[in-house]
Amino acid sequence: MRQWYVVHSHANAESRALTNLARQGYDTWLPLYRKTRRHARRIETVLRPLFPRYLFVRVDLQAEVWRPILSTMGVSDLVSGADGPLPVGDAIVDGLKMQASEDGHFDLRPSPFQPGDRVRIRVGPLADLEGIFQLESDAERVMVLLKLMGRAVRVTVPSEDVESA
Repeated sequence: MRQWYVVHSHANAESRALTNLARQGYDTWLPLYRKTRRHARRIETVLRPLFPRYLFVRVDLQAEVWRPILSTMGVSDLVSGADGPLPVGDAIVDGLKMQASEDGHFDLRPSPFQPGDRVRIRVGPLADLEGIFQLESDAERVMVLLKLMGRAVRVTVPSEDVESA
């Protein structure tokens, strides 16, 4: 039965590993996201691996020849345990693929706020309070510095609950 496995690649060699594995006939997937970068006074959007140094390969370890994966250019190893390569559930890979956009790439949106921006909390127990945006604590939450009871208090709120003041 064909299952997904995680390939550990050499540093910055995910694309090379993907190309060489595909040439050998393996079913592969490298999740990519769009990154905006500034280079040589230009701003450009480039595709970067969502999981640096990792990609997925689908293979049947019992029925297919899979050992050539280990000697493929760009491949360092398969993520393995004591009993050999560890499979990744189809639900995990399918769930990741469903979160990608139509072209198969991920759009990781940066925060619309910069540290120091004045923001207002829209809903919840802190609704209508204004503060200063500090940072994104993770993909779904932000830290805001509020002035409460005569002192500055740092609070973490859902990012969708914050708007420009």
